[in-house]
Amino acid sequence: MNEKIQIEEVLERKGEKAKIRVSGRVFHPSGGGQPGDSGCLESESFKARVLDCRTSNEGDVLDIVVKEGEIPLGRPVDATVDFERNRRFSRMHTAEHILSRTLENQLPGLDVQKVSIGEKESVVFMTYPGDIAWDDLFRAEEAANRVIAADLPVGVKRVSRERGDSFEGVKIKWDRIDEREVTIVTIGEFDSMACSGSHVGSTSEVGGLIVTGFKGGNGQWEVKFTVDRQETLQRHSRITRVLSREIGCEEEDLPSVVARLREERREATRKLDKVRKYIEIPWEDIGETPGKLYFFAIENFPPELASSGVKRKIEKETGCVVGFLSREESGEAAFMLAAGKDLQVDLRVFLEEADTLQARGGGAADWVQGRAGNGSPSEWRRFLVSIVDK
Repeated sequence: MNEKIQIEEVLERKGEKAKIRVSGRVFHPSGGGQPGDSGCLESESFKARVLDCRTSNEGDVLDIVVKEGEIPLGRPVDATVDFERNRRFSRMHTAEHILSRTLENQLPGLDVQKVSIGEKESVVFMTYPGDIAWDDLFRAEEAANRVIAADLPVGVKRVSRERGDSFEGVKIKWDRIDEREVTIVTIGEFDSMACSGSHVGSTSEVGGLIVTGFKGGNGQWEVKFTVDRQETLQRHSRITRVLSREIGCEEEDLPSVVARLREERREATRKLDKVRKYIEIPWEDIGETPGKLYFFAIENFPPELASSGVKRKIEKETGCVVGFLSREESGEAAFMLAAGKDLQVDLRVFLEEADTLQARGGGAADWVQGRAGNGSPSEWRRFLVSIVDK
């Protein structure tokens, strides 16, 4: 549905991008951790895409991209909000209120500090002096979805900040509010808090929520969630079924199996660390000038075991370049390139220029490692010779 707003001022213009001040509110401005609405502006000879909206003392400010014509300063234009995106944010933000309140109810001492509302995934940032585990989040998730299914009414009202009696039982951070009026969002009798974001009319419109991840420690925690509950459960179910069959265990045993494999990997790493220094690589001298270029290619050899051998070689022969390649059955390969301290070369530059190797990785000027789509030893030999020639 189109509504009218008037463009009052062009605040900034860089090519097609501009910031304009408008009168009349059609787009919901950013606030409460939620981005502003997007959409489009249009008149007889003007078209623009609205990327974001934020409020100011003199009116709303829109970030736009001009698609056609000149900005019609001082004239009304048709404004259309991207309803689907706005609806998405409204569902996400209402879900955040429910999840945040549930976490605070179930974990005494937890305090939500801020939120980041996204289209696909949102994040709750909070402080909590204890540890948070998946079981805590599963309980909160179940409780939050019961609130969503209860179809509680979501109310939004504006209250003068001078009416102190109106804020009893309302969670509010006064240090973040500059306006004379405060927007209070209520979810039945379950929650009441100050928030400037957009919300749905009842909890059932959220659909459902699911926690997708969390991290934290030392009192600082982040919890990620989405309202794509069914889609996420279906995707995770498929992955879980595949893993369960491949590993050969029941789904509920997967966490303990993964934990055991992780511990076995740590133990194997500890053992390998003890023997790493004894591994000697049979380097092939491939350069026209002896002692300048060494190369070794092997199949399916752990690169981490070769690193000490590479290091010893460039420390012993400080004027050489060393290349190590571990080729896989797929044709890809892990690689390491290193140069002695007497050579003033930046191996990263050479690797970026070698398009045929399809190499990706990182490191320092004298040591680069990563993976390559092209694991042909002959191609790598030619590449290494070109480095020395330059």
